[in-house]
Amino acid sequence: MNFSDYIAYVDESGDHSLTSINPQNPVFVLAFCIFEKRAYVETVVPLVQRLKFEFFGHDCVVLHSHEIRKAHVEFSILLNPMVRASFIERVNGIVRKIAEMAP
Repeated sequence: MNFSDYIAYVDESGDHSLTSINPQNPVFVLAFCIFEKRAYVETVVPLVQRLKFEFFGHDCVVLHSHEIRKAHVEFSILLNPMVRASFIERVNGIVRKIAEMAP
């Protein structure tokens, strides 16, 4: 069986209605990330997994932006401004590093 060398992640955010637009969130975003599988397994996964272990002690936490922004559940650690700044800096660094991998 042949498999692709790439993996794609797709997510949406915001208001997808065209008839009753939510004035609090009038934007709809559809985002894609396409990774070469080798780079994903060798670079992306270890970077994100290391972040999760360092901040949460395990890698089962799901990085949902809403919970991060609101410091809900596992992300209540982000109520500490120093922890929040460190976490955001690390996430930004991971995103920068991943973006530098793009062709």
